[in-house]
Amino acid sequence: MMDTKLDDVTKDLKTLSKDAKALSNEAQDDLREKTGELSKKCTEFLNSAMAAAKEVPTIAATRTKEVAASTDEYVHQKPWRAVTLSAGLGILLGVMFAKRDNR
Repeated sequence: MMDTKLDDVTKDLKTLSKDAKALSNEAQDDLREKTGELSKKCTEFLNSAMAAAKEVPTIAATRTKEVAASTDEYVHQKPWRAVTLSAGLGILLGVMFAKRDNR
């Protein structure tokens, strides 16, 4: 009777060990799959960021040209206002930098 119980416990332990190994292998396979997916997503994100970064100089140059054209148009339409604004800004900056030098 004792041998039967011992045999049953031994069988249960062997089954438990096999199940644990199978579960461990399954978890490792899932981990490898998830790691591969994450790596792929990171690579896609990096490629997308690099493509966007390559466009920045072109976009900045285009935007700068737009601002310059808009400023040129404004100065031609309202020259005295532009001169007054420029002089006021020059005086303001001159006062600010003069105070900074005195410190």
